[in-house]
Amino acid sequence: MSIFAIINNKKMTKKIFLLPVVILFLIISSCSSVQVTADYDKDANFSDYKTFTLLPWNSHNDSIVSPFVKQRILDALKDEMLKRGYFYVADLEKAELGVNSYVLLREKTDYQYYQDYYGPYGYYYGSPWAWGGYYGNPYNTTVQKRDYIEGTLIIDIFDTKEKKLIWQGIGVGEVNQNNGGKNVGKTISKIFFKYPVKYRN
Repeated sequence: MSIFAIINNKKMTKKIFLLPVVILFLIISSCSSVQVTADYDKDANFSDYKTFTLLPWNSHNDSIVSPFVKQRILDALKDEMLKRGYFYVADLEKAELGVNSYVLLREKTDYQYYQDYYGPYGYYYGSPWAWGGYYGNPYNTTVQKRDYIEGTLIIDIFDTKEKKLIWQGIGVGEVNQNNGGKNVGKTISKIFFKYPVKYRN
């Protein structure tokens, strides 16, 4: 199976949906809120690789991110690899590593519960230093519902010769559709923090 077949065989769960292209910005609201996980091939020696390339942009992403955010993602991916001492080559046949990104969005609902322990008509009586009691209802619970969009950014790195995935980093956070992708570089940097090779001076 080719690298491109591996990339294109990703399956989305039923809860994942595509937004129309009018949604121009995929941005996780703040870097600190991003939850990051990563896994890698324990048999791969990441320091032995010397060259990398960016794999062709997945057309699925175009339904979610604007061209500006796309470029920010590609620039950040390239920058993170260069900082680790890898050399960029445009030709896939000459690259030892292939870097790919994939974006998902999912509708989520958050419920927050607030309790008023005095109740709508009750109040506390008695000294704070002595036994007291309640008049009225013991408490009143208010539920607030909040709908939001959760964004997932998946970064895959393939061994191009073996045609296999050797590292995957995933960042998940709430999407902010208003800041035009300004945090995407920080988000990618946080995901790459779990990459086996650190920055090289």
